[in-house]
Amino acid sequence: MANFFNPITGDDITTMEVRNNSKFRLGLKGGGPGPDYDRLNVTTNPATAPSPLLMLADPAVHFLKETAKGSWEFIYEIDASKMQGASVRACWNKGDYSAPVVVTLESVAQIRKSIVDLARTFVAAAHYLWGTGGNEPGQANGNPGGGKTAAAKLRDYSLNAGETARDKVLAVRTAVQPTFDGYNTCAGRSSRFSETPDLNAFVTSCQDAIAKGKTNQTSWDGAGAGKNLFPRKYYFRGNIQNAGNVTWGEACDDVRHFDCVGLVNYCYAKHWYQPNFGLGISLFRNANQGTTEINDAKDLMDADILIKPGDGHIGMLYQGSAGWYVVQAVGTAKGLTDTDRFDAANWDRFRMNAAYLVGKHS
Repeated sequence: MANFFNPITGDDITTMEVRNNSKFRLGLKGGGPGPDYDRLNVTTNPATAPSPLLMLADPAVHFLKETAKGSWEFIYEIDASKMQGASVRACWNKGDYSAPVVVTLESVAQIRKSIVDLARTFVAAAHYLWGTGGNEPGQANGNPGGGKTAAAKLRDYSLNAGETARDKVLAVRTAVQPTFDGYNTCAGRSSRFSETPDLNAFVTSCQDAIAKGKTNQTSWDGAGAGKNLFPRKYYFRGNIQNAGNVTWGEACDDVRHFDCVGLVNYCYAKHWYQPNFGLGISLFRNANQGTTEINDAKDLMDADILIKPGDGHIGMLYQGSAGWYVVQAVGTAKGLTDTDRFDAANWDRFRMNAAYLVGKHS
């Protein structure tokens, strides 16, 4: 069987969000069955298989190229305005020879909403870590734009509360970003918790686990009423925080980590017309990057880019049930939030040109 893929990222896809009346590209890997491996017919025809209609040329589908001779990876351009049905199919011998890609047609306003909706999905669980672009520690699944696809890493554990070397201070199940702009560790949204568990009891429990062969720190239970808190001494841009005292926060493994611009870049990159989108905060002010400054207080749109004067922080605007709010990665002790009301006096506001935006592929 063949499969469709996103020609920008290379990821397999079965759904797409596509701007109304736009043209979009799809990759298809594979041909028909051997020994001939014929090129499949790509169509938007909704006919029920088997049907000769599935083998007709489709006016919505234009073959562009094979990525490399003999690769059996083909790139097609689809004209959304000419689609006959709501999905794209690869067919052979009057029937389907791949899973279809279900296409949802959206307006530009819906795509802008999709950008901030994606950001808001991370608020409940993601952590803030300076210099990161959305990856889970140990996974290269962050935003590749800006070279941060694998920026967050899980630090080696330490159970020694008296250690002073920054890469050896007390830390369990704690993410680190050690290369960009100083040494940075995650506080695990510590300000959300008021408990101060018994450190000695926690260390003893970890040592007992090690003695029983459970040497992987991600298998250790946490402390506190929910057994979800882990100790660490954490750093921001090379400086130890909280006066060097022990902080109790959530485990960082299997959790996405963003800084403020990393969150904005990640969500825009998923809706960008080409790969590797990633800008520094100040570049979002630059019209050459596709943005326009918006000064009309009544002209508000989802995914407007919000920048603090001085370029120290960035977030995005979204419309909630009771007005306009900011979704943002705030700081490592707090994490991500979407509850602050938008106050125009506190932000400079910019809007990305719609020509650069496409639907999200998944």
